[in-house]
Amino acid sequence: MLFNPAETKVLIVGGGTMGADVALVCARGGCATQVFEASPERRAILPNYFETKLQEIGYPHRLHLISVVASLNHFDWSEIDLVIECVPEKLEVKQDLFAQLEQVVNPETVLASNSSSFPISDIANGLKSPARMIGLHFFMPAHLVPCVEVIYGEKTSRLVAESLSRLMTACGMVPVTVKKDLPGFLANRLQHALSREAFDLIDAGIVTPEDVDKAVRFGFGFRYLAAGP
Repeated sequence: MLFNPAETKVLIVGGGTMGADVALVCARGGCATQVFEASPERRAILPNYFETKLQEIGYPHRLHLISVVASLNHFDWSEIDLVIECVPEKLEVKQDLFAQLEQVVNPETVLASNSSSFPISDIANGLKSPARMIGLHFFMPAHLVPCVEVIYGEKTSRLVAESLSRLMTACGMVPVTVKKDLPGFLANRLQHALSREAFDLIDAGIVTPEDVDKAVRFGFGFRYLAAGP
């Protein structure tokens, strides 16, 4: 399971905004990437989107690695190493999808969810092989924001997590490992902590919303831009 991008075949389920950008990440790293999208209208615009964005980020030579599929009914699952789910944030939809995937993929295929809100263990509930289920949380736009959270579920295999982190690094990402399945994972918890404090100060009448904006834009935000956090 030591992923080598040149030998890794990825299926992304969901070709919306996030799924399409995750496909760019995988192709940029050299992975053969297929994107399943059920909507004919969305499928029609994806090829041009991929061509344009890969040109913008300096990887036009990777375009041949991305393909779009309209159906999974007669899909060849035999060589898929990694499935990344990018469907709407509805727990039942995700659970049903992974239950179906588990029936058709190889025993070694890693199953990853891009969920930003649901515990990975909840998504994996009912799976026969939860050890290969993991969270892979990207931030929009995924091909421009380097951070990706690699999130353990309660039964996620350490080998799965470490292999996926190496693959993401090879694809130009900066993985951070979240070893416990908790709401908000890491980055969102940090962001919401700042938001909560800002709203508390505003509600207490200590500062105005405009003051908060100025403090961030022209204070530590300005410093972060220049020197990093």
